[in-house]
Amino acid sequence: MLANLSALGIEHLIAIGGDDTLGYAAKLDGLGVKIIAIPKTMDNDVRNTEYCIGFSTAITRASDAIQRQRTTVGSHERIGIFRVFGRDAGFTALYTAYASSIRCVIPEHKVDLDKLIRLLVEDKRHNPSNYALVVLSEGATWEGYAPSLYGEADAYGHRKKASVAETLADEIKRRTGEETIASDLTYDLRSGDPDFIDKLVALTFGNMAYDAILAGKSGLMSALVEGRYDLVPIPDPKLGPRKLDVATTYNVERYRPIYSDKRGLPIFLNRAS
Repeated sequence: MLANLSALGIEHLIAIGGDDTLGYAAKLDGLGVKIIAIPKTMDNDVRNTEYCIGFSTAITRASDAIQRQRTTVGSHERIGIFRVFGRDAGFTALYTAYASSIRCVIPEHKVDLDKLIRLLVEDKRHNPSNYALVVLSEGATWEGYAPSLYGEADAYGHRKKASVAETLADEIKRRTGEETIASDLTYDLRSGDPDFIDKLVALTFGNMAYDAILAGKSGLMSALVEGRYDLVPIPDPKLGPRKLDVATTYNVERYRPIYSDKRGLPIFLNRAS
């Protein structure tokens, strides 16, 4: 990498990506490369910022897809199970549930599977249209469940996880006899134009990075902190991805987002660190 940068005459580098990409950016910064970072991941799990490019569009896409599929799930009187991104953090699932008013399961909290299934069956029976909905992070889990991995590892050692939505669908059928519809929304979230918030933030993050280069700065990342644009240190990769603050965002009894007591919190609810 250093040899290529030198050969190409690149004096400043802008790294755009999630925790893996930015972890390598931190390594290059330590080696003396002049580098500025921009956080971009639908998982929204980069430390030192409250927002990553792609997050708002992911929620918009997921909410729209769930709203469209309500008709199918309702007409067949089933339990609809939706899988979204979130290998290590539940931001995408939580905020999709928040916007869609449905239950969710996130990696930060292991749910009681018996209780989850009971709540979904109760939702279905109390619904005049006889259906229920839940959204799961790809890294969602419960006691006794460990997702199987398949395929070759990527450059950062990650292998693909078997669909937790399909596993939950099988458990519901086995335990209750209820029919389900499992839908994997992950790759659909990547398609189409970005929404307004992502266009606004992406343009601003990019200009902030360029301004930082012109000012001779390095080792910094465009960010949102306390709802304001800022330049912050590139996150230390040893700390791992940012996680949800379960106590302020997730109702562990109802497996739903917490809607109350939001005064004073940033617009995206979780602080940057």
